[in-house]
Amino acid sequence: MTQPPPLPGVVRSYQGWWRRHWRWALPLAVLVPGAAAAAVVWLVLVQWSQWIRGSEPYLEAMRRAHCSVELVAELGEPIQDGFLPMGEVASSGDGTASSQLVVQLHGPQGKGRLFLRADRAQGQWDYPILYVVTEASETIDLTALDDAEAARQCALRECRQGGDCPLTASL
Repeated sequence: MTQPPPLPGVVRSYQGWWRRHWRWALPLAVLVPGAAAAAVVWLVLVQWSQWIRGSEPYLEAMRRAHCSVELVAELGEPIQDGFLPMGEVASSGDGTASSQLVVQLHGPQGKGRLFLRADRAQGQWDYPILYVVTEASETIDLTALDDAEAARQCALRECRQGGDCPLTASL
């Protein structure tokens, strides 16, 4: 059996896949790689943020921020950090390292920025710059004369245990 001849006046031509589907395929061909690139950048930022948050200078700076009576009075409790710390942590092969960070802080009563510079020599971290600037432009110094001693103390906890903390009435 054979096919009947085509109707007169109708030209039958084969259209390729691209000619039939370009209206949805072209935007998809642009959006998928763009979304993949954005996802890669997002994952890199999240991993970098987690790595910075696990560094010893960051942990010590946040510990001192949580233990500062003045900072807790200004920002309230709990003090939380922002999503993405800005700065760098660099180390060299001879055991020295340096860290410069700016961390957004916020609490129920206000916001602030923590500024940190730390240097490591012979396995010991030194924090020559460690302070918080609040929304009201008040500077709260978190440095200590002896960083090794400061790592073992928490002024807020000692204040509350002694019962002479001005914050215990408000908290």
